[in-house]
Amino acid sequence: MMSIAPERIAALLPQTQCQQCGYPGCAPYAQALSRGEAALNLCTPGGQTVINDLADLLQLPTMRPADPKRAKKNKSIAYIDETQCIGCTACIRACPVDAIFGATKQMHTVIASECTGCELCIAPCPVDCIYLQPVNDKWLPRSHNLTNKLQEDRFAAATQAQIRYKHHCERLERLLQQKNAHINPCNKKNDSKSISNSASAGHHQVVAAADLIAKAMQRAQTLQTHRKVPENQQNFQQQQIVKAQQHAAYRRAVRNLQSGNEDEKIAALKWLQEYKRQQ
Repeated sequence: MMSIAPERIAALLPQTQCQQCGYPGCAPYAQALSRGEAALNLCTPGGQTVINDLADLLQLPTMRPADPKRAKKNKSIAYIDETQCIGCTACIRACPVDAIFGATKQMHTVIASECTGCELCIAPCPVDCIYLQPVNDKWLPRSHNLTNKLQEDRFAAATQAQIRYKHHCERLERLLQQKNAHINPCNKKNDSKSISNSASAGHHQVVAAADLIAKAMQRAQTLQTHRKVPENQQNFQQQQIVKAQQHAAYRRAVRNLQSGNEDEKIAALKWLQEYKRQQ
């Protein structure tokens, strides 16, 4: 196999960052291919088209897709059942191209034109309210039709997905910097307070002991009050999540009973019978 720069290999990949190849993204997979450590038939979204191009570039024999059934399936776009969404933001954190819009405790929705169908948002959802809708598009995201008209559809889609992924990474980096910038001034402020306190130690020694005791008791009562509220809130939130998960399991069982394979139908029937008995 020829030694090819990872950048040239990555240029042939669909840039969905779906991790279906077993690597954490398209760039790591390209690096593994460049080192000769990975098979060239692992990119499910790219299918046979990408495999053939990788084989030509690396001067290797072409191969069948590692998962031929999945590679032949139509492309799909994620869809969120907004009536069941609990606003946990788990799917937002999982999306590598920021194609999900929403906020904590608010309804989430998928930006269909930017979804790459990577499926990474499905597993983290605690209430199983995200589905895949098959589409006729050969390459995703759909927005490449508007932003990269001069490129072939495949490479235009990859370019658009890569741009979104780059913006996603830059956003996370900004948030990290803002977090660190918020923490560091607090540390400096605490350090300056310590210096100031040391310099005025003589003044504090003259404070009446009764005042110190009263302040300590007030502070302890405040902390105790604040400690109870989050605990109650957390218990309530946990109860809501458990309830939503139970509803999700019920919907999943009904769906499998109606349209699943034989094993799924048998398991769904047993689950529903047990669920009915408990109710």
